[in-house]
Amino acid sequence: MWTADADGAARHRLAPAKVNLALHVTGRRPDGYHLLDMLVAFADIGDRVTWRPGGSACRLSVDDRLLRPEPVPVDTSNLAWRALALAGRLGAAPLAGDLTVEKSLPSGAGIGGGSSDAAAVLRLLLTETATDEAFLQAQAVRLGADLPVCLAGRPTRVQGIGERLTPVALAHALAVVLVWPGEGLSTPAVFRARAAEDRDAIPATAIDALAQDPLGAIADLRNDLEEAARALLPAVGHAADALRESAGCRLVRMSGSGSTVVGYFADGNAAAEAADRISAGAPHWWVRAGVLQA
Repeated sequence: MWTADADGAARHRLAPAKVNLALHVTGRRPDGYHLLDMLVAFADIGDRVTWRPGGSACRLSVDDRLLRPEPVPVDTSNLAWRALALAGRLGAAPLAGDLTVEKSLPSGAGIGGGSSDAAAVLRLLLTETATDEAFLQAQAVRLGADLPVCLAGRPTRVQGIGERLTPVALAHALAVVLVWPGEGLSTPAVFRARAAEDRDAIPATAIDALAQDPLGAIADLRNDLEEAARALLPAVGHAADALRESAGCRLVRMSGSGSTVVGYFADGNAAAEAADRISAGAPHWWVRAGVLQA
C-alpha cells in the first residue's frame, strides 16, 4: 500500500526485505536456469521508494543509508530505473518526475533489495491504471526472477524459475532477526559452488501445516544453497551461530543465496534483545529485528 504526503505531491512505498523460509533446488532446465521450490515471506524492514511527479523527464536518485564499497548505480543497471522505464511503457500517460530510493537493505544479501525496489516502483506508478495483473507479472519477470513474488508482496510458494506463484497462509506473523555478516555473495557463484544434486520439492503436508504452526512446518525444510554459501563465505556460519546462541531463537535459516541469515524467535522482545546483543558483539554486521507479515 502506498502513502502520500499531505499535499499529495509525493507518494511513498516500503520495498520490504524478501525472506526465504525454505529454498529447495529441484532441477535444472536445458537453458541452465535452476528450478526452485521456495517459501517466501516479507518483513516490515526495507527500503523506501518515493515518486514525485512533475517536470518533463524521469530522474532517479539513491539515498544510501549504508556504507558500501561501491555506490548504488543510478543508470539502467539499477532495477528501480528499469522498472520505471517499464511503468512508462505500460502506463496510460507519459511519466515525468523524480524517483528516489532510500536504501536501507544491504546488497548481495539474499533478501531481494533490488527486486523489491523495482516492485515498489511498479506498484506506485501502476496501481491506479488498468494494467492487467497477469500481464504485469509476465512483463516483470523479464526484469528478474524475484520480481513476480515481490509484486505479490505476501507469503507465497514460488516454483519454476520464479514465475509460478501460489499464495500460502501463515497462522501468524513471525518475529525474526536478520543478520548480514558484512559481506555479500554473488548468486551465480553460489549456484556454481553448489554440489550438483537435485532434491525433492516441498511436501504438501508442510504447505498445509503453515496455517497451524509455521515454524514447525518449515523445521524439516531447508535451503539447498546454504552449504555452498558457507563454503564461499564462512561468516555466514558465524552469523548463524550467533543467532543459535541467542535466547529465544527457535530456528535459523539462510535467506536466498545468502549472505543474510534469519533467526526465528519466540516473540518480538526476544528478537530485539538478540539483535542488540549480536550488534554489540559484531558492530560491522547489519543486524535488524523485525516481523515477517502473515
